Amino acid sequence: MLRRIPFVVCAMMLGGCFPGMERPERPTIRPQADFSAPLALRDAEAERLLTWWRSAVPASIWAPLEQVVAADPSLRAARAESAAAQARWRQAAADTGPSLSLAADADVRRLSGDRSDSQSVGVDGVLPIDANGALGLRVDAARNLWIAANADARQLESDLARDYLIAQLDGAEANERLALLQSQIELAETLLRLIELRFTQGLASIVDVLQQRDQVASLRQELPLARIDRQRAANRLRRISARTPDQPSPLVVEPLPEVKGVFTSVEPIELLTRRAALRASGARLEASDARFAAALADRWPTLRLSATGLSRALSGDVTTLLAGALDAAVTLFDSGSLEAVAAERRAQLGAAGQQYLADWRDAVIEVDDL
Repeated sequence: MLRRIPFVVCAMMLGGCFPGMERPERPTIRPQADFSAPLALRDAEAERLLTWWRSAVPASIWAPLEQVVAADPSLRAARAESAAAQARWRQAAADTGPSLSLAADADVRRLSGDRSDSQSVGVDGVLPIDANGALGLRVDAARNLWIAANADARQLESDLARDYLIAQLDGAEANERLALLQSQIELAETLLRLIELRFTQGLASIVDVLQQRDQVASLRQELPLARIDRQRAANRLRRISARTPDQPSPLVVEPLPEVKGVFTSVEPIELLTRRAALRASGARLEASDARFAAALADRWPTLRLSATGLSRALSGDVTTLLAGALDAAVTLFDSGSLEAVAAERRAQLGAAGQQYLADWRDAVIEVDDL
């Protein structure tokens, strides 16, 4: 093993001869950015522990909302992607640890009437040595990708809850509008009969009759529009709850739910931690940074410590072999493949940083518009 040390040192020196590649500048967030108007404050500490819809609508809507949202196929797929990303993180972490494998075989041979029996049992152990840091960086990248996938699922859940509440409001509004139109039509038709009666008695003109008929026709024309609005609201709820138009919609026919109009105040810089989509964008930036650093580290030598224990019995003669080795490897020439991978990772890191900044600005503008 000691004879390999000069080779390892030489390989590390060769690995250091590759040209360096600087990281792109990270995005700069302006903590002092202000909103156009101050936002109202209400029980900030208490509301931090709740999902936003549990602060916005009455408790009677929480259960049906969460039940419908949980049935959405896209949310289930996002949660499955999060579970897969977590498994990839565990796999990357496992690659940094030792591994053991056990092998056994038995062999019986006959040659010119002579018989020989052999059995062997061997144990192989491998311990990666993260000399260049690439393994640890890949673990960091996998962890951040899991954080991003988990935040994506949370953001989708929030978006679906928003769509559910808007559909409920639109459906309830359409129902009340239909009821109001029916009352108005009945009243207008009653008034039309009275005007027609007065016209037959010479107490009203034909203009009065025609105007009232136009009023009734105008009200009747609004009925199909209200029915279409109700149907569209029901279909949006069907889409969220994975139902088809032939199945009943989870539309709750109730008065319009009360939506509280005062929410917890928020500063622009707080959006980075409060909004799930921004947490996902930030985690992807960290993952891109780790992948770029790992691509740079791949140009340095890699080390691996291995050990083997083998016990072999041949015709009653038992032999035991124990061996250990320290393996080192370095790429001397690859036609620029490692350099190209590093350049790709660097470009991806720059794109992730700009996307992170753009996502934050969009969120600030959206809140400012509110």
